[in-house]
Formats: sequence, structure tokens, C-alpha cells
Amino acid sequence: MVAIGERIDVAAATAHDNFRLSMMMLSWSAAALAALSFVLAIGFARHRLLLLATVLAAAVAARIDGDARALQAMFAFAPVLLLIAAVMPEARWRTRRNAAWLLLFAFALLMTLHAPAHVVTALDEFLIALWPGTDAGRGAMAMVLLAAVVCLLRWIVRGTVAELTASLALLAFGCALALLHDVERSLFALTVCGFLIVFGLLYGAYRMAFVDALSGLRNRRALDEAMERLSGIYAIAMVDIDHFKSFNDTHGHAAGDVVLREVAARLRRHAGAAPYRYGGEEFCIVFEDGAVERADDLLEAVRVAIEAHAIRIRPIGRDGKPGKPKDVKVTASFGVADRSEKCKTPKDVISAADKALYKAKAAGRNRVIRA
Repeated sequence: MVAIGERIDVAAATAHDNFRLSMMMLSWSAAALAALSFVLAIGFARHRLLLLATVLAAAVAARIDGDARALQAMFAFAPVLLLIAAVMPEARWRTRRNAAWLLLFAFALLMTLHAPAHVVTALDEFLIALWPGTDAGRGAMAMVLLAAVVCLLRWIVRGTVAELTASLALLAFGCALALLHDVERSLFALTVCGFLIVFGLLYGAYRMAFVDALSGLRNRRALDEAMERLSGIYAIAMVDIDHFKSFNDTHGHAAGDVVLREVAARLRRHAGAAPYRYGGEEFCIVFEDGAVERADDLLEAVRVAIEAHAIRIRPIGRDGKPGKPKDVKVTASFGVADRSEKCKTPKDVISAADKALYKAKAAGRNRVIRA
């Protein structure tokens, strides 16, 4: 009996040690991610995510400290903080309206950290009053969900990574609030929240560096990096929109931007390989592996798709105002070259493809010419 009791004590001690180790790792992970998200949000000037990171840091500190008053204050004030962060405009923080929002955010954060007990109780009662028949927890979760929906709608309209990140991070934070009395699970949810903010900021930075904002294609920097990794058999095509300068002069640069986006969409859909925006009205397509043999057919399919596609624009009139919407069509010229004994490096292949492109333009445009 003594031996059995000793084994039970050892097992209990081991489980306790494992739990302490797990809690310590979660605490450090949550704290590190909160700090990193705060620093990255400042560095990348993502103001909404900076506010979320601030609330996250306060929540992690309260959760690790374990003080009952701090946890109650976080439960009461965090939904207000998150809703403020969600509804504030991202740009032009120095306006009077945004200054008022920031002051309100700072006051709510101060109350979160140092609010008297009767203030926290009053806010709990307010949340219950907002949603009669529910408790304060459901009211708080409703506010967090509303904040997440606001950011999600912004992402649907604008398509920015930061808004999607904010929406997902808010949902994770809401889970942390719902699990506030479960130390391990709430810390895990806060860790997920921090990870989402950090990942969103880093992915947003990647897109800024390697994705062309107008066309949505990978940009010249991404192409340069892809060139360094090219080996074996490959082909490169250069693409140029015909008469694009005169199109811009006639219809305006806004209409030209629409054309660039539509041509990029045709390239993405029909090229069968990786398209890049090379600069201006020029694009580049890199064919590797099995796509090399089908490069001519794929480029012809792209050419036909561009020629056949009607693009809806609003041209600029002589008075400088947008005119009535109308459909226009454009064409593109293509030059393509393979890696060979004469063209051993990617720069050589691009140069050969560029020469073939000029031949296509000289031959009447709207055609594919192979070097």
C-alpha cells in the first residue's frame, strides 16, 4: 500500500511539474509574441494592429499576474478597447476625430490597468443592460464579435491583409475572454492572437516588398530573386501592351490602371506559368519544367484572351471629368526565348526575349515571336 501511495505521489508530482512547464512555456510565448507584434506594428505603421497589440500585451500581463481584479477589469474593458480599435480609421491619425478616439482608447486602457472595483462592476452592469437577459460575458463577446465583423467587412471591401489579420486576431482574443477562468486555454488563445498579428504583419511586409500593388502580380524584385534560382531548361517571355502610352493620353491614367489590372488577370488565368509585372506596361512570364514545351501555345492563348476581353473604363473627358463608362479592347505583343548555348544566363534569355518582342511590334503587333 505504501508503494502504491508513493507511485501516486510521484505521478501527481510529475503531472504538476509538466503543468508548470506547460504554463511557463505558454506564458513566455504569449509575452514574446505580444511584444513582437507591438514592435512590428510600430515599425510597419499599422495603427489598428498596434492598438490590438497594446490590448494583447495588457491582457497577457493580467493573465500571467493572475490578479482577480486585473482579470475582471480586462474582461470588462477589453471589448471596449477592441471595438475602438476596430472602428478607428487606419490613416490620418493626427486629425481631431482620431485624436478623440485615441484619448478614449488611452482612458479605457488606463481603466483596464488601474480601475477601481466599483467602476468595473458598473461596466459589467452596463454590458448586461445592453443585451437584456444575458450576462456580462455574452455582452462582452458580442462587442468583440462586432469588432471582428467590422474589420472583416473592411477586408472584403479593400482586400488589405491588415484588416483580415485584425479580424482573425479579434476572434482569437474573444476566445481568450470566453476562457478567462481557464488559465491554460486562455493563455493559448492569447498566444494564437499574438501569432496572428505577427504573421499578418510579416506577410503584409512580404507583399509590400514582392507583390505589385496595382496588378497583384509579383514584382520586379520577386523576378530578380526567381532568376537567381533558375536552372535547367526554362523559357522567358516578355509581354507589352500595344499602344499603351497613347491609350493613357486618350483615356486617362485611371483607365490605364484598369487595363493593367485586366491584362494581369488574363496573364494569371491563362499563362500556365508564373507572371510578373516587369515595369510600366511590360510583363514577364517564366516557364519552367513541362510548361517550356507548351510556352508558344500558352502565350497564344493569353494573346487571344487579351484581344477578346472587353474592358469597362470611364475615360477622362476634355473637361478633366470622368465620362460615361464604355467598353474597350487592347492587344499585346509577345517575345519568347529559351535557355540555350547562346543564352546561358537568365539575363541573356530576357535580352533575347526582349529583342523578339521588338520584332513582334515591328511586324504589326498583337502576335507572338520566338527568338
